[in-house]
Amino acid sequence: MSKKTTTSNQEPNISALVNEHVNNLDDKGKLQLPDDMPDWQKHVIRGEKRTRDAQSELSKTQTQLRESVAVNGVLMETASTMVPDDFQLTDDELASLNRLKVDDPDKYRLEVNALEAKAKEAQKTKLTELTTQAAEEATTAHTTKNRVTVLAEFRDANPDLVITDDVLVNDVPPRLLAGVTNGTYAYGEYLEKVKAYLGAGKSVPGNEQDPHNIHSTPGSNQPGKKAATNAGNDAYAKMTF
Repeated sequence: MSKKTTTSNQEPNISALVNEHVNNLDDKGKLQLPDDMPDWQKHVIRGEKRTRDAQSELSKTQTQLRESVAVNGVLMETASTMVPDDFQLTDDELASLNRLKVDDPDKYRLEVNALEAKAKEAQKTKLTELTTQAAEEATTAHTTKNRVTVLAEFRDANPDLVITDDVLVNDVPPRLLAGVTNGTYAYGEYLEKVKAYLGAGKSVPGNEQDPHNIHSTPGSNQPGKKAATNAGNDAYAKMTF
């Protein structure tokens, strides 16, 4: 067992303690801490582990973002200028255009220019629709991942407060979640408001399954009033929990 680093008053040096244990992971990447370590020290180390993971992820994300912006610019520029050779015309329209090429070359060129402009505009519209959809899906995925992290931190900080789907659906006023939906406050603030509403330090009855696994409890897997009335709303499921 490694020797604990202490200060002159025999209290553990927090920085040294964190550095000693923060990388002590099992083969699945799960943090391993001594059973006899005080809960507050475990909480500090877990928090630092999440912070370092977040910083590493942020650096990776920023690099990927720069690369994606560059690639996206090239692809959008290229794709927006690509139009089908037949301009998506019918056979009769193509035949008429080809006859015009022989009968009136000048008019033919004007027609082709107009068709190219129309096709490029349609291509840009389609690309905008596709990229907007992709961006919305990416935002939803990021929000979901972020809220999972926030919820995990909240549970670590409040081990006696059990939050299940049933509690969020049936015991928490919908107005609290509405504040997250309309951007009045963040998801972490929502959880604090839930804690205040349920009562500080009050344990909420769970069931025989893992009480902290909100996806293993009976009922809707989409907390909030909207989830209670519309359990099939996937978008809401992604954005709430």
